[in-house]
Amino acid sequence: MKYIITESQVKSLQPTIQSLIDSELNLLRAESEDWGMGEMDELDEINSVNKIVVNDVAKKDYIHFNDGVLVLVTIHKNSKREDFDNLIEEIAARVSEWIPNIELYIENIIDDREFGPGIDW
Repeated sequence: MKYIITESQVKSLQPTIQSLIDSELNLLRAESEDWGMGEMDELDEINSVNKIVVNDVAKKDYIHFNDGVLVLVTIHKNSKREDFDNLIEEIAARVSEWIPNIELYIENIIDDREFGPGIDW
């Protein structure tokens, strides 16, 4: 069965998508407490994120041949790390269980650090 989503319906999804992203990020943080040394890069990636903020939600039928939802996010980070692709892909996969055909794209990365390497020196 195919569902057709209007632009106004997509915009009304923004608070729901933000809530799902927050929830999945918190679940990943809880799950990561049991990870070992083999997942050090993934642990660093999760621990480098303060929060993920949804900037915009739009229909993605103009990007791909299939319908769906495109979500542009800003990542607020607390380290020098610049690569968050694994985290975004994992969160997108988890959110897609609730909202099919969703894609998350990193629009911006904001460094929330006030001091430290790359900030003060």
